[in-house]
Amino acid sequence: MAVLVALAPAMAQDANPVEDQGDTSQKFSDLAARALEADVSPEDLHILLVPLTASELAQVVEGWQAHVRSQLERMSNLNLDINSAADAKVDSLRTQLEEVQQTSKAYLANFQTAITGWLEKGATPEEVKPYQDYAYAATSGALRTTDPKTLANAALDWLTDTDGGLGFLISVLTVIIAIWALMFVARLARRMSDRGLARVPSLSRLLKTFISTAVYWAVMVLGVLVVLGLFGVNVTPLFAVFGGLSFILGFALQETLGNLASGLMIMVLKPFDTGDFIQVGSSSGVVDEMSVVSTKIRTFDNQIIVVPNSKIWGDIITNVSASETRRVDLVFGIGYSDDAALAIEVLQKLIDHHELCLKDPVAEIFVGELGESSVNIFCRPWVKNDDYWTVFWNLTGQAKIEFDAVGVSIPFPQRDVHLIPVDEPAR
Repeated sequence: MAVLVALAPAMAQDANPVEDQGDTSQKFSDLAARALEADVSPEDLHILLVPLTASELAQVVEGWQAHVRSQLERMSNLNLDINSAADAKVDSLRTQLEEVQQTSKAYLANFQTAITGWLEKGATPEEVKPYQDYAYAATSGALRTTDPKTLANAALDWLTDTDGGLGFLISVLTVIIAIWALMFVARLARRMSDRGLARVPSLSRLLKTFISTAVYWAVMVLGVLVVLGLFGVNVTPLFAVFGGLSFILGFALQETLGNLASGLMIMVLKPFDTGDFIQVGSSSGVVDEMSVVSTKIRTFDNQIIVVPNSKIWGDIITNVSASETRRVDLVFGIGYSDDAALAIEVLQKLIDHHELCLKDPVAEIFVGELGESSVNIFCRPWVKNDDYWTVFWNLTGQAKIEFDAVGVSIPFPQRDVHLIPVDEPAR
């Protein structure tokens, strides 16, 4: 309490002599005195420092430095006594030293709190540096001069203390459990969104996948912010950081944002879906996967083509798999001397006996073109989408066999050249 008595006159001298400010000055002096009480808790000290001025905070810092110094003196004396004491008294002295260390630790924490409060009220780094150096030197010096066995006991106490190692372990386990619970909740939210989206048949599979993935990551991000808030982390600055980053990335990733917008348009308007065979520009294949920025297409020879969504949306899209049925367009050329009706009859039988050719719509077979070296017969059966290439290849091969069997020729391009003799001129 000697510190309080010494500081009170100094703070009283700083008070404004004007009568209407006297009560306020006395009030602040009382707060400063309470802030220097040895048994004040860190939480109460934070509250007491709020209304104090910079000059009052400077005096509080001086007072807590005196508190810390008094404890360091006791620790030094006890360490000296331990070095020279008999074995019977050493344990008792070490017990006292551990108690003083705990008190010194609390005083150092309040000392740092007072320094931080002074900085917030306008203290310069040059004014604060001597006190910060003293706190650091006091901590390191106390560790160097303390009896090794006492340090070991202190370390063991720290490991078993809820504010030390045990508390740290509990915090780590809590974070792990919180992350596991967060991932479980996010997966559960994704499953629920999948079930809800499954009841909306008008949505494409691409859009459903995008929504469920967005739900998963939204739950994850919000959950992380909640967990950080529960552990005392101020998440408000994170929103400002995200806002600034989004503004910067908006300019840096304009093309990516264009792909994102195109991807959302594709998902909403559904020109194609996963599993569809599409043709876009010079690329064609089955849609394997689609993200918000690109579409992955697998060709028939198992190559993967990644096309930006803006390229797809800005080009002509041919969706071969959009309808359940598809017409197979075949052209067979026969010789001019062959019977076209017989060739049509052969093709009709092939279609009638092929189990994959549909009866409705009815297949069309007709002479469609008189070419330079062949009569071209168009054969157009209807099949299910998945059977297109099977029917295409089957009918092509079977038609060749049947035409050979009935004597219908399939000519190859040829040209007749007639030479006209010319008399040589007389010489």
